[in-house]
Amino acid sequence: MILSYNKQRRNFDMKKVVLFAIMALGSLTIAAQSSQTNKFVDEQAVAILKSLMKKMTNYSTISIDFVFQTEKNEKILSEIKGKIHIKGDSYCLDTETQKIFCNTKSVWTYLPEQQEVTIVPYDSNDTEQLNPIKMVKDYEKNYRSMFIREQTEKGVLVQIIDLIPLKTSSIARVRLIIDKTKCQIKRSVISEKDGTKYNYIIEKFVVNQKIADNEFCFDSATYPNVDIIDMR
Repeated sequence: MILSYNKQRRNFDMKKVVLFAIMALGSLTIAAQSSQTNKFVDEQAVAILKSLMKKMTNYSTISIDFVFQTEKNEKILSEIKGKIHIKGDSYCLDTETQKIFCNTKSVWTYLPEQQEVTIVPYDSNDTEQLNPIKMVKDYEKNYRSMFIREQTEKGVLVQIIDLIPLKTSSIARVRLIIDKTKCQIKRSVISEKDGTKYNYIIEKFVVNQKIADNEFCFDSATYPNVDIIDMR
């Protein structure tokens, strides 16, 4: 049973959604670099993530259809379906409860329920703005990678890698499940120490499509009668 969740939880989940989506792009120097700061270096995990990063960073654009679940005690507490489009540092996240547009100049957060959009200036140093690149760089410093195993899932050979926090954190681990043949993440799981899990499942992964720059800007003509809170 999928339960309702309040605005605070929803905003928290959006941060997790963006983080997962960017990780799924293969920007995973996270483990490859941070593991060098730890005495234990899993060369196999580092090699897999470097290959993944090399492939994914060659794409001009990436579009992902996803399902994002919050789970605890083997029960699904909430489920979000959505899409994210990325082109360079610009991105657009679209779900039923929230839409976020970022063109590296401004960030628009549109809440359909409230018929409200908040605009703030883009700041590459502010992770609260869900800047994908900044979030990835922050995670680079805090995790080491571990290769767990290979296994077959629904006829697909996958590689499982865990990212383990180097410092005290509410997160116990981030698990990546990678399609070995496609060199692409199929799903990711953040496990927190309190037993909460965040599951990010990729349903569709499309690359190198043409995406116009205006797709990363909020168009007030498309959303009439919306209250605009401009904090720029």
